[in-house]
Amino acid sequence: MYVIYRSWNQGILGKSVRHVAEPTVLGWVRQVWDDACAHDTYQWLIRELGTNVYGLDELFTTESPAPETVQDLRTLARTRLPEAYQCNVDEHSIRVLANGLDHDVAYYLVDDAAVAANPERWSFAVHDGPLPQAPAVHDGPSGGATAFTAPVALTELNAAGKAPAGDGTVYAVLLTCKAKHDSIGWNPTYALPGVRLPRFGAALRDLETDSGEWPLELGVLRAMVAPGEDDIAAALERCNRWPEYTWISGDEPRAPGSHTEALRLLDATPPAPERHRERTVIQTGEHVAQMFIHDGYDHFEQWFFFDDRWAAAHPDLAASLMWFAYHWDPLCSRHHLLLTPCSDNRFRYVAVIGDDGVPHVRQARPDDEPRIRDLRRWSYQKRPPGEVTPGEVLGTVEIQLHQPSPETCKFTDFRITGTRHAQAVAVALGRHVRQELRAAGITRTTGRLPEAYSHRHSPRFLRTVGRLDDGNQVLLIG
Repeated sequence: MYVIYRSWNQGILGKSVRHVAEPTVLGWVRQVWDDACAHDTYQWLIRELGTNVYGLDELFTTESPAPETVQDLRTLARTRLPEAYQCNVDEHSIRVLANGLDHDVAYYLVDDAAVAANPERWSFAVHDGPLPQAPAVHDGPSGGATAFTAPVALTELNAAGKAPAGDGTVYAVLLTCKAKHDSIGWNPTYALPGVRLPRFGAALRDLETDSGEWPLELGVLRAMVAPGEDDIAAALERCNRWPEYTWISGDEPRAPGSHTEALRLLDATPPAPERHRERTVIQTGEHVAQMFIHDGYDHFEQWFFFDDRWAAAHPDLAASLMWFAYHWDPLCSRHHLLLTPCSDNRFRYVAVIGDDGVPHVRQARPDDEPRIRDLRRWSYQKRPPGEVTPGEVLGTVEIQLHQPSPETCKFTDFRITGTRHAQAVAVALGRHVRQELRAAGITRTTGRLPEAYSHRHSPRFLRTVGRLDDGNQVLLIG
């Protein structure tokens, strides 16, 4: 069984990996239960796993016996693990996203058999160390026995300009921490067709495209490639000298417009005092390059670049790295709506105006995301005046079911736009949600309810769903 702890302060990889002899999660929890509960569980787990997996010690409690079944373990995990935004449990794993002390963290307990059966999801998560340098084979048009197919949608770097004319594709995966929250996952994979890694630097430098929508890291890398350089080895060394890749306030930092400007900025601006450039680790090879860049204190970010030849030789590792970058949960296969984490028990509903002028409620679809984003914007500024048009999303609610206990749920998002349809939207959402909660066996809510001072249509919505009790802090489903 593996215990994988994903946190920015866990060394250059931003994660720690520990394999224990017991092959299953349930078996390991039952095996160590008495020993863990008999000691200071926090210190016991550090000795057992080599690191402090944030909050995992709370799983072990003398208030109840060891779990007998996976269902017992699911209830225990969702009840006991602290600060959990999301706790996904199946027959072979526990996957948790939590609010750590300084930033979000994620951790996974997963059976040996589950890792072996699903290597395209778990290979990078259980991989302990930098990526292997050399492709295993070089024969064939892509340098491997079969061509590599990315498991996620790619963001092409040449979308607005002329692509390189050669063979192959370079993939860039950047694991970066931009804020305390929503800092695990959400990183897309960038691709540049028509080139392989030995000439990636030259292709970036010569690319006829506006890099304004690129992440800062790639914009800086492009500017750091000197005239006449083909690869990115020297450019990565210069990137390590760049003063700052994140910001807390003020203007968002921009990539330099030229190599000359980049060098001038390097000479004029020292790195932040908490950054120690000598701690950064850079490894470059023919078909894979990686930089584990020190980002202050004990934090590292990870930059990976590899081409189709390396990916074809290591398809499971390449695919799982791309998945790991975007999904905090390696097993997630859902399309993410706005700020919705990987989940197996979160559901978002939207109220959409139909051709008949009446709001209709349904489960949200990927194409609703821009309209849901508008709802968030109208929470901070007035919606532009004008008639509501068919297809417009006027309300949304997201619900997390069965957490912490099987009969409970909590509201994780609620928005209704202020229009003449607002009360009808509140009622329609409430009726639909009440029906869904009843079908799922939910009897009451937990956590904070949508408050009237920030969501003025929440009272009508809540009254439609159920009955307020316990000083109006709990909603009993009607």
